[in-house]
Amino acid sequence: MNAKERFLNTLNRKPVDRPSVAAVATGITVGMMEKRGIFWPEAHKDPDLLAGLAESIYLYTDIDNIKLPFDMAVEVEALGAEINYRTIDTLPTEVRHIYDHPDQLVIPKDFLDRGRVPVALKAISKLHKRYKDEAPIVALTDEPFTIAAKLFGFNNFLMWIITNPEWVHQIMAKLTPLAIKYATAEVEAGADAIILGGATCSRDLISSETYRDFIMPYHKQLCPAIPAPTILHICGKSTGHLPYIVQTGTTCYNFDEGVDIKEAVKILKGKVLISGYVPAVSVMLQGTPEEVYRSSIECLDNGVELLTPGCALPAHTPLENIAAMTQAAKDWGREHAEIFS
Repeated sequence: MNAKERFLNTLNRKPVDRPSVAAVATGITVGMMEKRGIFWPEAHKDPDLLAGLAESIYLYTDIDNIKLPFDMAVEVEALGAEINYRTIDTLPTEVRHIYDHPDQLVIPKDFLDRGRVPVALKAISKLHKRYKDEAPIVALTDEPFTIAAKLFGFNNFLMWIITNPEWVHQIMAKLTPLAIKYATAEVEAGADAIILGGATCSRDLISSETYRDFIMPYHKQLCPAIPAPTILHICGKSTGHLPYIVQTGTTCYNFDEGVDIKEAVKILKGKVLISGYVPAVSVMLQGTPEEVYRSSIECLDNGVELLTPGCALPAHTPLENIAAMTQAAKDWGREHAEIFS
């Protein structure tokens, strides 16, 4: 079974030969850049460089997927935000918010032709042609609450939940179709699955009641409308979100060590694929290969169905630590062969 079959069978709950190991959030490291001879920030802006660097994780590790684009500023840049492309080991971000009132947000009809959107779509197409039957392409779309927080400023947007809730709903109602449009274009370009980046949906930033009332209704529109499996990614202590995430229709929930795995298994098992949660910083970056191996085995023992780092890999993550994670999945699969026979 090759990487594409293993990864997509996992998402579709079909038989696999062993656990799939993926980097559904960004998994590019400086070590991969040096091997490939392609570097940030240049790779963010050119489809050939973007595709060439994105495939490096598949070329130099046993990770089962290729993921792009790398940063969460593509949509807001296309809507007019100024972007700081930053450095070789940090990702682009918006310089400042650009709107102060929901009426200022007008979705351009030519959104797919703006900014780096065409760069991402061309790179996805190149990789699809190159790895059509071999490796799955996971494309990133920011979910609407995250886009909104970037466009209007997180503090402003959070305050409006209390003072002007109708503004929040107005903005979410505009951005949800945009996210569907972009994700659909990524699928049409060749993406096999869509990761929905929900950085500002974390329980560290908002309450679970806010997720329920202001975000879940739009995720329930978003996830089923995308013509490919969806992977909702939310960082942090988001255990309280789980009863609402299960209602969104997402194929998979990807989380970090901030979520109670026992609760995740209890609420999600058999309904939403459970994905995570090897700690990205304390283990993948700072740990030894032996610590990565033990953490990966623990994740699988605890019920993880798709093994991944809990969030984006830090850019200086050692390649040996990535190898330890994939080796753990292979060994765990052999020890639990009855599950996969």
